[in-house]
Amino acid sequence: MDTDLVPLPPKDTILSLRTGKIRPFGGVKGLSSAINKQSRQGRVRLTISGFVGDERQYIHHKSPDNAIHQYDPRHYDAWKKTLPDREHKFKVGAFGENISTAHLSESNLCVGDKFRLGSDAIIQVTMIRQPCYKLNHRFEYKKMSSLIQGNGRTGWYYRVLKGGYVQEGDEMLLIERINPRWSLTRVQHILYRDTNNTWAIAELVDLEGLSQEFIDLFKDRLSNGIENMNGRLQGSFAVPWQQYRLVEKTRLTPKVQRFIFKSEGAGSDSEDLAFGRFPHVRLRFGPGAKFTRAYSVISGDMRSFELGIAKDDYSRGGSVYLHDNFKVGNVLEVAKGHNATIPILHGEQGGLRSHIFILGGIGVTAFLGEIKNLKISSTNFEIHYAVRSREEAAYLDLLPLERTTVYAKDEGRRLEVASLIPLPGDCRNGHKAVVYCCGPTSLLSACREMTTKLGYPRSQVHLEEFGGATTGTGDPFEAEIKATGEILQVPREKSLLEVLNDYGFEIDSSCLVGNCGTCMVDLCKGQVLHQGTALEHKQKEGSMLTCVSRGKGRITIDC
Repeated sequence: MDTDLVPLPPKDTILSLRTGKIRPFGGVKGLSSAINKQSRQGRVRLTISGFVGDERQYIHHKSPDNAIHQYDPRHYDAWKKTLPDREHKFKVGAFGENISTAHLSESNLCVGDKFRLGSDAIIQVTMIRQPCYKLNHRFEYKKMSSLIQGNGRTGWYYRVLKGGYVQEGDEMLLIERINPRWSLTRVQHILYRDTNNTWAIAELVDLEGLSQEFIDLFKDRLSNGIENMNGRLQGSFAVPWQQYRLVEKTRLTPKVQRFIFKSEGAGSDSEDLAFGRFPHVRLRFGPGAKFTRAYSVISGDMRSFELGIAKDDYSRGGSVYLHDNFKVGNVLEVAKGHNATIPILHGEQGGLRSHIFILGGIGVTAFLGEIKNLKISSTNFEIHYAVRSREEAAYLDLLPLERTTVYAKDEGRRLEVASLIPLPGDCRNGHKAVVYCCGPTSLLSACREMTTKLGYPRSQVHLEEFGGATTGTGDPFEAEIKATGEILQVPREKSLLEVLNDYGFEIDSSCLVGNCGTCMVDLCKGQVLHQGTALEHKQKEGSMLTCVSRGKGRITIDC
């Protein structure tokens, strides 16, 4: 008996079949991927390029040698033990696999193995998956790609030798083994551990069935030595989520508390500690990290910063949890918010300008830094601050009283947006107006409608929305799923994102207020009331943000 021979795998069955589209990814500006794949029911066509409807971004992933990605679902239990604080992330599909089965693994598969998939298709094992930095973002752990490379739970790829139709439940049967001593685990060993084994590398260069990418890699290693793996493993995008500890919690008003957080990493992972204009952060917290919320920064930098958080009367759970359950000493995850994408003009840039701040409740926190800078530069500005009562006017002491008008509901004073916003080029004292607004949805809508009606350019309006119980809600509509024809009812009280995830589509999301673009889907047909800032005007013709935008009547989307 030849003990070097790799044991044959048993007959297997496709448990999961998934495809995905390229989308913004990880809440990081400029980063995108098709790793978030959706389950496909029914027969799916398989071609030389892969499953119809499956997109691949990275140039090497578009090779026919990378047509199908498989991952052993048994690895997920091991990952939960390795990284228990990220247990909720480890479920089938998390590694972007197209298919999964019960019995196949890196240890019982060999390079060049041929399988019959379903009744017609034939596929061939080509290579292991080389983990890259995008997996660091996928699992929000900066060493994830290195961990995968070290423990061998990589997954693998196939090329398609013969196409056909495939579906969940189809049989997957080994029909030929041409390299019985070259398991994928052995390839991993030469690739990452026994890297100077020139005899084995020379054999791999001529190994039938191996991907062209790996042939080129091993040829280069014979000529030039071991390749630099740092770029692949680390990338040029910093993992945004870092751990912070709550060091102070103080009540400011009956509904607002001050939270001061300090980095657990002493800022060593952030090259840019300072916040930009209109600073905000995203927090992730609660059981299973179920809450993700964005908040304006009052002061500080990424080493330590202050937030003012109001307890929302109609909270989706986040603000209530922070107020009632989150204690000094507790730790959560924080990501630095994106800087404003709209070129709001500074000070007197582009001529004399008057800055009009229309604020409601805790919305005051969005512009405290901007107001401070305008005061220092002696720029013309005015503040209109609507509150229930002066007792509930958080941070009123940070506003210049001579420029601030308070509209307290219990005093019978009502803020009328129409009376505060002049024509964009005909402001008080001959100055052009720049309008800022943050507050309840009704206030933001009134400002948006008025500035649109008056013809304000984007550079003269800045609206901040960080989400509340009504974010993404509105008139009911229907969403038809292009791939299946299924029609989903989106009720008044739910966002499209919530409905899609309720139905198992597993749409990625991050900011939940339309700032990052992570939850974007393709808009195929119908009218949409677009909200949020992540999409440019041209993008709105074929895309929508599921966390905040809503359809009119019936729309057709592709996830």
